[in-house]
Amino acid sequence: MGRSLRLTQPGALLAAAVALVLGALPRAAAAEVEVRQFNNYIDSKYAGEYRMTITPQDDGTVTMSAQAKIDIRVLLTRYTYSYQGTEVWKGDRLLRFDSSTNDNGKRFTVSAVADTTGLRVTVNNRERVSRPDVWVTTYWRLPPPGARAAGLALLDADSGRDLTGTLQYIGESQVAVAGLVQNCAHYRVTGGVQVDLWYDAQERLVRQEWVEDNRRVVLELGRVQR
Repeated sequence: MGRSLRLTQPGALLAAAVALVLGALPRAAAAEVEVRQFNNYIDSKYAGEYRMTITPQDDGTVTMSAQAKIDIRVLLTRYTYSYQGTEVWKGDRLLRFDSSTNDNGKRFTVSAVADTTGLRVTVNNRERVSRPDVWVTTYWRLPPPGARAAGLALLDADSGRDLTGTLQYIGESQVAVAGLVQNCAHYRVTGGVQVDLWYDAQERLVRQEWVEDNRRVVLELGRVQR
């Protein structure tokens, strides 16, 4: 304070002025992109991959893009599945959702946009209005504590159906996460869906288990990239 600044090098005055201007501008927070790579198993047999890319934006929104591909033969039956989806969240509200699914030949195209009337959902060109406070069945992060109760509104990521469920906290358990054993929170969803979910300390999905067509299906986090 009170010290004079003497600039003796050519261009130093201009450089100092630029530095002052830049320093006065608000700095955009560096968005850390996170990629979560899951392995998919059906009856303990490797079936394919599921990749989540989580991107925070400077405006407070978070985008989660997901791609999944399964190709497995069980006895004489071949099963294929592909999924591409994008979710845009701000706080605890879904702003936009888009997905394209091919479930062994059954195709769904889903889009949803939040507006003043709720969540406007279009499935294979048929439109309806759903509740605005849905939890998408990608389950990639936990809903807010106040929403973890009976009557939880769900939006099926594959088919775009409206579902309801109850989220129950089971307890802490040790889970292998990207090769390391961690204490994770175990939850169970019942009602319109039946699924067990495990979340890490960041409340992001690390493991998922459910039964479909009498077969045990598991998603297991294998790698995290930042």
